[in-house]
Amino acid sequence: MKITFLGTTGSLMTENRTFPSLLINNDLFLDCGEGCTQKLLRLKAIDTINIICITHLHGDHFSGLFSLLWHYWLSNRTKDLTIIGPPHTKATTEKIFTLLNVPGGFGAFNFNIRFNELHDTNEIQEFKGDYTIKSAKMDHAIIAFAYRIEKNNNSVCYSGDTRPIPHLVKLAENCEVFICESTLPDKYSKFADEYGHSTPTDAVKMARDANSQKLVLVHLYPLFAKKVVKSIKNLKEIFNKEIVIPDDLDTLEIHND
Repeated sequence: MKITFLGTTGSLMTENRTFPSLLINNDLFLDCGEGCTQKLLRLKAIDTINIICITHLHGDHFSGLFSLLWHYWLSNRTKDLTIIGPPHTKATTEKIFTLLNVPGGFGAFNFNIRFNELHDTNEIQEFKGDYTIKSAKMDHAIIAFAYRIEKNNNSVCYSGDTRPIPHLVKLAENCEVFICESTLPDKYSKFADEYGHSTPTDAVKMARDANSQKLVLVHLYPLFAKKVVKSIKNLKEIFNKEIVIPDDLDTLEIHND
């Protein structure tokens, strides 16, 4: 399983980092932050996407979906697409696409979009196909979900945005790669909690408790990203396995076939 980090920043884009989006192999997409369409074109992976999983409907995780659909419309895509997301994903997507004044709205597509909306429940929800996709509700400012992606004995868990929560530890249990948001440094833990986010220490504690093999910290707020990087040594006192802070377009590969 190959993971490509298309966008890694949180809340504010920078010259070098765009909003959250992760590519699994070349066909499954986690979140659609602004900037993802251009990066998929660079990777020549834009036409191979079959499934898109949206964690929540905040703009930095969702706004890139519309440039992606716009591209699919103008490039005459014919292959069907599945979008998994929180409640109201379909209605919100259709409304925004209509507001963009696309002639014909959703009726303009030459392919079907299948929306699978997650239920507002604390139970783990599961979809099976080429991948086993598991999802759990998180604790954020709006309804949000984390995802676990499994294929060929490989597994990756992506938190989306959340306060530290036992449901995420359960979802990430024994996964090879745990990708966790780390928006604010520990010094600002009260602000992180107020706005529904995690700190680096929150992330390493969840990775440790989940027995994850590798922790990847994403969604770092740009003004504080250097502080998080400098804290890696201290974080390893809690989670003594590999901790990675990726740049945009970095990749990781898992081989447990």
